[in-house]
Amino acid sequence: MEHQLSSEAAKLSLVSKLGHAVDVTDQQALYENAEDIAARLPAVLQTSLELEDIISLFHKEMSKALAYDSLHYQHRGVHCDVNFGQRSHHSCNYRLEMNSYWLGELTLTRRKKFTDTDTQLLEDFLCKLIYPVRNCLLFREAQAAALQDKLTGLNNRAAYDASLKREIDLAHRQHAPMSLIVLDIDHFKAVNDTYGHISGDVALRALAKSITNTMRLSDIAFRYGGEEFTLILSNTDATAARLVAERIRIAVSQLSCNDGKRTFGFTVSLGVAQLNQGENGSSLFDRADQALYQAKKSGRNQTLCSDTPISKDN
Repeated sequence: MEHQLSSEAAKLSLVSKLGHAVDVTDQQALYENAEDIAARLPAVLQTSLELEDIISLFHKEMSKALAYDSLHYQHRGVHCDVNFGQRSHHSCNYRLEMNSYWLGELTLTRRKKFTDTDTQLLEDFLCKLIYPVRNCLLFREAQAAALQDKLTGLNNRAAYDASLKREIDLAHRQHAPMSLIVLDIDHFKAVNDTYGHISGDVALRALAKSITNTMRLSDIAFRYGGEEFTLILSNTDATAARLVAERIRIAVSQLSCNDGKRTFGFTVSLGVAQLNQGENGSSLFDRADQALYQAKKSGRNQTLCSDTPISKDN
């Protein structure tokens, strides 16, 4: 059985089959408080823009008005999965949507079947949840956009600075290896001058896609600026990082780009540096960038590594 519920621009779809509970004595006391709880719920849900916090607050308030064994919220698009309690046999599931904007899916379960009164109460509460959830999702989108390079879809310079500091701090705490790859397109000015800036953009997007397809799942790629890109490789020493860099170099050399008028290819040069004990991000980048400079100076289309990391103890 499916029900459709409209509340201003909101749309909630009840997709589970519902029945009637045999005993609702314990629920009656909760019903009596539901109106007060519903009245304060909007204010409660305005205290955060973190999606997980909003779902937690909703569960905390909802459980005071309706007896259930578990609550599960999921939004695969933003990798959000929140669970409370242990799942039981009977469930009701809601797909939340507003003006075709997907807000996720929420499921409640319990041992007893949900009554019509239960579902009406739940739907009243959900109408107060959808706007805070939408605001949280819009906030996440804004945060993600601020850290993404619009041309290539990779992380941008701001994301690089934050990620590098985090990964270096983690590597130092865990005494684990970490490496950085810096690369850029060989003779990129010639690509722009020969084929035009539109073709240059095509090359940058193709390079970003090749990097993404070639790097490991644990690696993080960034467009550092212009035609220069960086990759942070956690738990990776210089030898392993050089292998990753070489795979990228070879993959890029086999690319065939087309700007709608002509087909062209290009190569990249790469520099690799492994984090030294106690080293900061600026020093690590400078060493990888210097290795990149030497790769270009000695012929391009190659990977060179910085000096072997030296321990402070030596």
